[in-house]
Amino acid sequence: MPPIRFHRTLPRLVTAATLLALGMGGLTACGGSSSGSDSAASTTSESSASTSAETSAAASSSSGGAAEAQTITATEADFSISLDEDHLKAGSYTITVVNSGSATHDLAVEENGTTKAKTDKIGPGQKATLTVDLAAGDYVFYCSVGNHRAMGMEKKVTVS
Repeated sequence: MPPIRFHRTLPRLVTAATLLALGMGGLTACGGSSSGSDSAASTTSESSASTSAETSAAASSSSGGAAEAQTITATEADFSISLDEDHLKAGSYTITVVNSGSATHDLAVEENGTTKAKTDKIGPGQKATLTVDLAAGDYVFYCSVGNHRAMGMEKKVTVS
């Protein structure tokens, strides 16, 4: 049997192992279902190293004119969600979702048991933006990945 030539074989083995690890990571990621699109909601995911390409939607104010979306930040960690604003007024919001934890998360906005909007999955150290119209009422912001919501990743929000 001829000797193995490591200078040619080793890079191929490393490449194959890397591809296998990436494929397995994709297979083991928690999945979620999406409940149709909502014209009042949009999302953009990005890594913390990439440039920001925020997506926003115009919303009508109560006077009938277009209103600019208000901005807030939702920070997700293992396993909690916090907002930088405690009191929200009815209107359009662009929510920057920051994953400061070590697991993959997302952010969903639920009203009366129905998911109104949701981001794509956000890896550790990444962020995404979500634009959603919030009328006066009660909402739940939660992570829909795996059993994260059951582990405490939900925040009740009252909009006035």
